[in-house]
Amino acid sequence: MIGSQSILSIFAGPASALWSLAGFHDRFSWVVVLANAVAGGWALGAHFRPGLRGWQLWTFIAVAQGTVFAQVIIGVVLENRIETDPGDLHRLYGFAAIAAVAIIYAYRLQMADRRELLYAGGSFFLAGLAVRAMILS
Repeated sequence: MIGSQSILSIFAGPASALWSLAGFHDRFSWVVVLANAVAGGWALGAHFRPGLRGWQLWTFIAVAQGTVFAQVIIGVVLENRIETDPGDLHRLYGFAAIAAVAIIYAYRLQMADRRELLYAGGSFFLAGLAVRAMILS
């Protein structure tokens, strides 16, 4: 029988922090998917019902898109610290999501009359990229 002190020593140290970060990266991927899917649904509804528009919608979209940046940063830190290779396609989807956020933002003025549709489609696209990246890992 192993003593409790021996078990705790296995999980102590910098390696355990990295593995817990890897676990967080895996679990946080669901936050990225769900936040962007909800943002997409809300923005789509706001296109048809102006009462759903407002600062709350745009704040939620900003937070949802912020989860994409957080997830990619965590992934880059993990890849640089742990000797694992997530694969080229996993990296591609992560950085494509960041590029998609920039493209969506760049088109906001040209599509001012359909801005909610732009952000609805963009948010659903980001959720789809996150799902695809999860499947590849």
